[in-house]
Amino acid sequence: MSKTTDKQKGKQHVGTKNLIPFKKGVSGNPKGRPKKDRCIPDILREITAESIKGSKTKLHQMLSNVVDNALTGDQWSIQFIADRMEGKPAQVITQRVEELPSGFSTTII
Repeated sequence: MSKTTDKQKGKQHVGTKNLIPFKKGVSGNPKGRPKKDRCIPDILREITAESIKGSKTKLHQMLSNVVDNALTGDQWSIQFIADRMEGKPAQVITQRVEELPSGFSTTII
């Protein structure tokens, strides 16, 4: 045999020895994807959904405390409530363009 056929023959067997297709109807990963660790927002949602004082949740009580603080004049609480109810104001960005590339146009708002 020539050297070329020996090399080709050797390449066919390298790494393909244990490549056997899965049987039909049998998963290649029977345990499935491993469960991911719980993240902080998931844990906080679970904790704040717990009930206290009858039907009130911890989240409801926390927000009641924020409203009470806002009524006493706490600026952070007032800003927090305003941002959640009305949304934060849009940030205006002004940019000066001296010359636009071809195909672009400007619109004045």
